Amino acid sequence: MKNKITLKGKAKILEEGDTKYVIKPKNKSVKDLFEYLDSRNYSSHPKIIDESDKEIKYEYVDGNKNNSLKALAKHISNLHSSTTYYKDVSTSKYKNIYNKLIDNVDYLKDFYQRKIMEIDNERYMSPSSYLLARNYSLFNSNLIFIEKEINKWYNLVKDKTKERVAVVHNNLKKDNLLVGSEEVLTGWDKFIVDTPVLDLYKLYKNEYLDSDFEEMMTSYLEEYKLNKEEICLFTFLISMPPSLKIKGSELEKVKEVKSIVDYLNRTNKLIKSGVFD
Repeated sequence: MKNKITLKGKAKILEEGDTKYVIKPKNKSVKDLFEYLDSRNYSSHPKIIDESDKEIKYEYVDGNKNNSLKALAKHISNLHSSTTYYKDVSTSKYKNIYNKLIDNVDYLKDFYQRKIMEIDNERYMSPSSYLLARNYSLFNSNLIFIEKEINKWYNLVKDKTKERVAVVHNNLKKDNLLVGSEEVLTGWDKFIVDTPVLDLYKLYKNEYLDSDFEEMMTSYLEEYKLNKEEICLFTFLISMPPSLKIKGSELEKVKEVKSIVDYLNRTNKLIKSGVFD
């Protein structure tokens, strides 16, 4: 019987008789990671069959992509709780992060202020300019909130010498979770060891538009409690507005401003939901 190969994005699905495998380009070795996860009783990852310098061959998972963030939340909280430890950290690290964050907020304040001044000088206000001007108070109050949270976070961490870290998947999307006879989390080739907040932040950025993130966070926090500084970190990270380019046709400009306004409103709603109380 001939082998059959099906291409799916950058991956290849190899059929050898009744057995299937997935072959993916190797961006980072995950063999040691999976062995470590197994030792920590976390086994919801693909099974490696073989690994070369360029490719990794996985056991095929016959499952459907799960569209439930609540189901994914259980895997994330289990991953973080299974691999959490505390590492030494210098106070200069937090100081450097703080300075960069505050500089970014100052830049954004200046950026939007200049945009409003340019709009004020327009003889006939364009639809995108009108939309931005109408929502300027939203942008401004959002940046004031971010600055407040950054200062709150820094006051909590500035004297700490230990930092809570865990294995961070670092590429989370709903489609990463495959559900069949077992549940498997895929897409591990960007993993790092860092604050668990990074997984939540990146998942929010990827899925905020079509998902109930309040339900997801409630489910996650039932299994893995965030401390005060981690909550601060998460809230100001997700509150940072996407970059505003204002380029292209007027229709494209309106869509861009509208998408950012929508993002800020959704994020404000999540933060005010009480899920972090």
